[in-house]
Amino acid sequence: MQKRCFTIMILPHSEETACSIRLPFYIVQVVVILITLFVAGAGILGFSYLRVAAESEQVEELKEINRAQQEEIDALAIETERAISQVVELDELINNITEKVADVELLDDVESLRAQAHVSKEKLPPSKPQSPYHVSFSMHSSNAPSLHNPTNPTLKIENNDTVTNEHVDRSSSSNLLLSRAAENVATLQNVIPEQYGTLDEVETYIVKIEKKLEEIEAKPTLWPARGRITSGFGTRSRPYGGGYQFHSGVDIAGSRGSTIRATGSGEVTFSGYRGSLGNLLIIDHGNGYETYYAHLSNFAVSKGEEVEKGQTIGYMGASGRTTGTHLHYEVHHNGSPVNPVHYMEEH
Repeated sequence: MQKRCFTIMILPHSEETACSIRLPFYIVQVVVILITLFVAGAGILGFSYLRVAAESEQVEELKEINRAQQEEIDALAIETERAISQVVELDELINNITEKVADVELLDDVESLRAQAHVSKEKLPPSKPQSPYHVSFSMHSSNAPSLHNPTNPTLKIENNDTVTNEHVDRSSSSNLLLSRAAENVATLQNVIPEQYGTLDEVETYIVKIEKKLEEIEAKPTLWPARGRITSGFGTRSRPYGGGYQFHSGVDIAGSRGSTIRATGSGEVTFSGYRGSLGNLLIIDHGNGYETYYAHLSNFAVSKGEEVEKGQTIGYMGASGRTTGTHLHYEVHHNGSPVNPVHYMEEH
C-alpha cells in the first residue's frame, strides 16, 4: 500500500521534456475525503440557512399580525375610555341641570337618567389601558365578565420572543401571543357593546337636556338694568297730551350711562336709531322670544353679534321721545308683546 501511488504526467505540445508528479495513494484519499466533507458541510449550512430564513420570515409575518391585532385592541381601549368620559360628563351635566331646573318637566327623566348613568359608570373600566403591548382592565360590576379567572385571563400582551442563532423557537411563542391577543379582542368586543345600550339612551337625553339648557339660557329672565319701574305694561295715560295709550313694555328709571345687560342669550338683530324709541337694540333669543331695549345713550354691541345672558349691551340714556333718563324694555313672544314683569325673575 505504501508503494501505490498516482502519477500525473504533463506532456507539452512542443518538444520540451515531459514531466510527471507522483502522489502517494493515501494523500489522494485524504484529499477526496476533505472535499467530500467540505461539500457535505456546505450543503448542511446552506440547508440550515434556508430553514432559518424561512422561520424568520414566518416570525415577521406573525409579528405583523400581532401588531395589527394590538392596534385593534388599542382602538377598542380608546372607545372604552371615550365611553367613560361620556358617562362622567353626563353625570356632571345632570348635577348641574338638577340644580338649575327644579321645575322642568324633564326632571323625572333626568332622575331616571342619573341612576342609569351611575350603573353604566360602574360597569365601565376605571382607567385607560397601557399601550402598545399591555392592555389591562378591572371590572367592578358583577354583571361584567371577570378578567381575573383562569377561563377569562387578564388582558395582557407582551412581545418577548428573542431571535438567536443557537435557538429558533419563535413559532410556538408567536402562536401563544396571537392566542392571547385573540382572547383580549374577544373580551373587549363582549364588554364594550354592553355599555352602548345605555350610552345610546344617554345621548338621547343629552340632546334633550342641552336643548332645555339652551332654552333656559335664552329665556329673558334677568332684569335688564338697575333701578325701579316707573311705568308698567298695559294701558296708561299719555305722557304727552291727553288720553290713554297701550304701553308695550316697562320703563326702568336709573342714572345716565348705567349699564344695560342682555336678559337672555341670543343674537342682536337690530342696533340703531328708531323714531320715538331713540337708540334701540333688539335681541332674538330663539324659541319665539325677542327683547327690545330703547332710549339708550350708546351701544356696546352691534347687529349680528351673539350675546350671552347678563352681558353688557348698552348704556341707559334719554334718546328719542322721553320725559327723562330711563330704559324702555319690552319682551315679545311669537311676535306679540307680553308683560316683561312675568319674566323678570333675577336681578
